[in-house]
Order: sequence, then structure tokens, then C-alpha cells
Amino acid sequence: MESTLKKLVWLYVILLIFEGSLRKWVLPSLANPLLIVRDPVALAIYTAAFFTGRFPRNGFLVAIAVLAVCSVIASFIAGQDNMWVMIYGLRINYGHLPLIWVIAKVLTREDVERLGSFLLIIALPMTVLMVAQFHAPMGAWINRGVGDDAGGQIFGADGKIRPPGFFSFITGPQLFYPLVAAFFLHQISGHRRLWLPLLLACGLAIVIALPVSISRTVMLATGIVGIAFFCCLPFTGGGVNLIRALLLVAIVGVGVSFLPVFQEGIRVFMMRWDTAAIGNDGDAWGSIMGRIMGNFTQPFYWAANAPFFGDGIGVGSNVGSRLLAGQIGFLLVEDEWGKVFLELGPVLGGAFLFLRVAIVFSLARLALRALFTARDNLPVLLLSACAIPIAQNQWAPPTILGFAVLGGGLVLASLNDEEAEDDELAVEDEDEIEVESAEEEPEIEPAPGATPPTLA
Repeated sequence: MESTLKKLVWLYVILLIFEGSLRKWVLPSLANPLLIVRDPVALAIYTAAFFTGRFPRNGFLVAIAVLAVCSVIASFIAGQDNMWVMIYGLRINYGHLPLIWVIAKVLTREDVERLGSFLLIIALPMTVLMVAQFHAPMGAWINRGVGDDAGGQIFGADGKIRPPGFFSFITGPQLFYPLVAAFFLHQISGHRRLWLPLLLACGLAIVIALPVSISRTVMLATGIVGIAFFCCLPFTGGGVNLIRALLLVAIVGVGVSFLPVFQEGIRVFMMRWDTAAIGNDGDAWGSIMGRIMGNFTQPFYWAANAPFFGDGIGVGSNVGSRLLAGQIGFLLVEDEWGKVFLELGPVLGGAFLFLRVAIVFSLARLALRALFTARDNLPVLLLSACAIPIAQNQWAPPTILGFAVLGGGLVLASLNDEEAEDDELAVEDEDEIEVESAEEEPEIEPAPGATPPTLA
């Protein structure tokens, strides 16, 4: 059953990466049902974990259960009685969240590094596909959106869409490449698992994808992982690791600078950057900082103006909009924290957001402890890739939700001490051997007429 659990986790990851391809190209007529294609897998993981005793028990899961029940009650009080909208809202906020701790119970450190190598290899065809989408016309088949929509992708610059790769939209690369970069930087810092030329090719793929994506979020999110990596260097082996890392980064940087596709990607990316600057009085960085600050300040406005019990869970999602208004859109607001306050109200919404932030702080405490005590940078690197998706990003898009829970689960699973687990198993085996030996030891009966021995 344990191997079945691991296979289900792998299936969840594979569907997370390729569900967009299913919705765009393979089964476009089933684009809407495939939106929740990972839900049955998540339920299967929960079921298998429960029956094998691997379903975790902690305060976070109790809080999730309590908040879910309160969300249903608040929705009924608010007058939102559409059960499908309510169920979909519960799915977004609470349905996949326990996977963070289930993944940590199922995967070992070895499994995490093996999964990281898999994602690094996937980055190669992902980047090749993004380059092809980058060069193809906006209306080309390869650039279609979900449901075979000819105009379903987001415009970038210079007549090009923001290439989503295997994903449905650019939100996929925004979360995929920071996570892959975390594994790449971990491997070049002295924990290499892939053949060095293959690892360098993966690094090239990551660097090429950044400008080709025409997405400032991809660039900045991956940059955060890079900053975390350099901050960890003093605690992970000092000069040797620093020299090795800088050398490999230099090789990747020099190699990619000669590629025409990288140079063109930089040109188009800077066009997108300049467009953002024009829309913000010539200050592109100001537009980014304004968006970041707005994500933290606007929710307080919505919290102050939201109904006490909110408008009902699920109302602010696109699916909720379709079910309630007959069209896709935002019935409430687009930013996540504002949506949460308007759906759940200031008290319950604040409690849910506090839970998300508390999860990040809990992961950070454990990751930093591993960095300082075990000189292990992988948990910190993984956390730098998933902290913002867990705490702040929208969870209604399935891809963002999937990477948030996967990233959190990998942070915890990377902390698993496999050697300690092996030692415990070895002790259990020794105990079993001793018990079996005692059971198999024959009893010696005294010979007829002999006097039994006595204690002196």
C-alpha cells in the first residue's frame, strides 16, 4: 500500500504538469471536467493514507476542518445556498490543503530528490515547447487555449503570447520554473544526482525560459529562489560550494548568451517591461511594487466593507460566476485576499488567511533549522519557490493550488531523516529476529530419572 501511495502522489504531480495539455490539445471537449482531474487522485491519496495509518494528525488539519464547517454555516446564513458553488469553494480553500502533510508522510528525502530530478528533465521539453510557442503566430494551433480556444492565451509583447508550455496558461510556468530552479541550485551546490552535462542543459532551459515567457512574475519568482540560494551559501559548506556554484552558473550564463532565442527573448521581454513602465508613468519597478503593496493593502479595505458572514464560499471563483451568473468572470474581486474576505467575511476570512500565513511560518522555521543545523539548503530553496503561492496567490486556478500544496509537501518531505527511518526499521527487524529466535529455541527436557537443576 505504501508503494501505491507514492504512485498516487506521482500521478498527482504528472497531472499537475500535463492537465493543461489534456485540456488544450488531447481532450478539448472535456476541458471543463478536466479542470478537477486531480481531485479523484487527491481523494484516493487521502483514502489510502487513512487506511494505512499515514494520514497525519496535527493542529493545522483540525483548523482546516473547523474552518470548512464554519464556512458552510456562514454561507447558509449569508443566503448562498447553491450547493455546487459551495462545494467548489470548499474544494478550493480546504480540499487539497491536507496534501501538504500527507505528502510529507508518504515521501522520503530520496523520493523528493528523485522527483526533483524528474522535474528538471521535464524542464527541457517544456522550454522547447515554450520557444516554439514564442515563435509561432498568436492564432497557431500550438498557442490555442483550453477547449481549443483560438484566442485563449494572454498577450505578451511584439505580437507574441506569453507561452504556457504544457500548462493551460502562463500561470503554470510562473510556478514551475521557480520550483525547478530550487532543485537545480540544490544539485549544483554539491548534491548532484543528474549527469553533469544533463544538469547544465536543464540550467540552460531554465535561463532561456525566463525571458521567453515574457512574464515578469516568472523572472521575479525565479529570482527570489536565486537570492535564497546565495543567502544559504555561507551555511552550506563555505568557499568550495560557492566556487562550484559560481562556476556552474557562469557556464550556464555564458552558454545561453550566445543563443539567438535568448537574445530575442530578452528583446521582447524588455518591450513588455517598457509597456508596463508606460502604463505607470515610466516606472516599471513602480508598477511591480504597486501591485505587491496593493495585494497587502487592498484586502484591508475589503475586510472593512465585507458583510460579516461574507457572500458565500465559492462565489468569487470563475466556476461560481458561471454557475450563478452564467458567464466566466469575477463576481467579487480578482485578488485572493480581497476575495477571501468578501466570500467569508472579515472574521472567518481573516482566520483562513492567518492559517495560510501560519503554514508558511511553520515551514520557514523547520527549513531554517535544517539549514543551520544540517547545512541543508533544499528545504529553504523549496520554500522560497512556494511561500508566496501558499500565503497570497489565488487558489481558484487549479495549477496555482496544485503547486502551492505540492511545494509545501516537498518542503516537509525534504526534512524527513531517511537514515533515522532506516535505523528504526533495522531495530524493528532485530527485535523480530530476537523474538523469532526465542520462539524457535527448543526446550531441553531432563532425562528420565535426572534431578532438575536448582539455583544456588
